Amino acid sequence: MKTCHPKAMLLALFLLSGSYSWSQTAAPATAPATSKALPKLPPPPTLPANATAAQKEEYQRQTADYERRRWNYVLTDSAARVRVLNEAPNTLLVESVKNHPVGTALDVGMGEGRNALYLAQLGWQVTGVDIADEALAYAQKKARAMKVKITTVQQDADRFDWGTNKWDLIVLSYAGGREYAPKVMQALKPGGLVVLEGFHKDATQTMKIGDGVVYSTNELKTLYSAAGLKIVRYEEPLGTADFGKREVRLVKLVARK
Repeated sequence: MKTCHPKAMLLALFLLSGSYSWSQTAAPATAPATSKALPKLPPPPTLPANATAAQKEEYQRQTADYERRRWNYVLTDSAARVRVLNEAPNTLLVESVKNHPVGTALDVGMGEGRNALYLAQLGWQVTGVDIADEALAYAQKKARAMKVKITTVQQDADRFDWGTNKWDLIVLSYAGGREYAPKVMQALKPGGLVVLEGFHKDATQTMKIGDGVVYSTNELKTLYSAAGLKIVRYEEPLGTADFGKREVRLVKLVARK
C-alpha cells in the first residue's frame, strides 16, 4: 500500500487526485457529512537543475512531508478509505498464516493497520512501519479498542533498520518489493516467511499506478529466489486489488528463508 517509497506513493496520488483511469467509469463515492476535505497542499516539490547538496537535502525533506500528509488523508479519512482501500486483512496474508506458529512480524507500509491488527489478534508480536503519523495513531486507537498491542514506527521504510534474523514474518502488502529482496533475506529468521502482494504490469492497461508496486511476469519470483529465499507460493491471478478495489491482474508471492 502503500509504502513510503516515492514510486509507490504515486498510487495514492493517482487515486486521490482523480487522475487515474479505469476501463469502466467508477460510480461516484458519497462522502459522509463528517468527512474532511482533501488537504490543500502546495504543488509537489521540485528539484532544481544542478542542485546543491543542501538543495537536495531540502527537496528530500519536503517530499517526505508531502507524502506523509497525502498518506495521512487517504488512510484516515473515512470516505477516502471506503473509496480506495480494502479495510479487511489481505487475503493472501490470511491464507499464509493459517495454522502457522505465531512469532514476530514486521508490517512494512502498515498504513491504518488492517494487517497488523489482524496478526495481533492471532497473537503475533507486530511492528508496523509507515511514514503517515496520523495513520499510525489511528491504528493504535483501533488496537486499544480491540485490546491488542502493536508497535508502530513512523519512518520511511527505506531508512528503517529491518535488523538481522529478527522476524518470523514480513508483510509487504502493496508496499513495494523488488528493492527489498536482500533486506527481507537478511531480516527474516531461518524458516521465516515473506508475504508480498502487488500489481502485475498488465494492470497498468486500465489503471495508472506507480511502478514501485508493479511487477513483470516472474520478476518477483526471480528476485526473491536470487536473494536466497525458497518460493512457497507464486501466482499472477486476476483478482480484486486491495487498492482501488477493481479486478486486475495481481502478483502474489510467499517465500521462506
